[in-house]
Amino acid sequence: MKKFAVAATVAALATASSASFAASYATTFAGLTGDFVISDFGTNTAGPTAPDADKQFKVTLTNVDGKVTIQVPPAGNYNIYALAGTSSLIDYDGIVGPDLGAVYPTTTKVGSGNVAVTNTSSSLVEFDFNGVGTTSLKLDGVLQSIPYTTGAITISGAGATSLFGTLLGLGSFLVNPVSGTVDVSYKLFQDSIEILIDETNLVGGSFEDALLALDNLPAVNPFSLPAGNRNAIIDGTFAANGVLFTVPEPATLGMLGLGLAGLAAARRRKAA
Repeated sequence: MKKFAVAATVAALATASSASFAASYATTFAGLTGDFVISDFGTNTAGPTAPDADKQFKVTLTNVDGKVTIQVPPAGNYNIYALAGTSSLIDYDGIVGPDLGAVYPTTTKVGSGNVAVTNTSSSLVEFDFNGVGTTSLKLDGVLQSIPYTTGAITISGAGATSLFGTLLGLGSFLVNPVSGTVDVSYKLFQDSIEILIDETNLVGGSFEDALLALDNLPAVNPFSLPAGNRNAIIDGTFAANGVLFTVPEPATLGMLGLGLAGLAAARRRKAA
């Protein structure tokens, strides 16, 4: 499939960040492009792609260029926003031009709920895909050896839905609320990354079901999307630029404010 280009600059997005996001955690995509293959989300049959039993699927990214920086938030209730200018575009039908994804001309709330990232001790993850021999991965500022084959995290269902739904543009397919967790493991190479997504512990709507629906779309469908191949494989190209902010809900910020006020009062009493 032919690649498509999206012109954007993350520097402008960074300077546009307002004080309201001062206590937030950012996931930043800077000129991230490449090819993708999503597989193993169903069984290839003579008719429509059928669900499989393992509740897992694989995403393989190749020819990757660009940077991703993730500030891992502590567990809590959050609102998730896409900063003005953020875009995530996917082309999977072989005709130049995006088929899925979204462009946010203004800062937009894209999800909310409990967000918990576990099975990792890193608070800052930095991917820099810059060509074979120069790709790097830093965990909390420490360079890791590549290939890196031990990456594994667990994300709350609400957090995964907000993140993946925004990046893949599959929000219209996720008709049921989700809870539980999603397990994500990855293997990083010089210009590629293999990601295994396990939804065994996810309750409600799933991305595997959304991918099945996408792969089984008829030529005429209410989403105005290309017909599915019905072969349990979706492939194409992707481009992402911008920032997703995970912002504590007002109640969380309020509790933080009360805690700080209480601490200050205790210090004043002690001083007296």
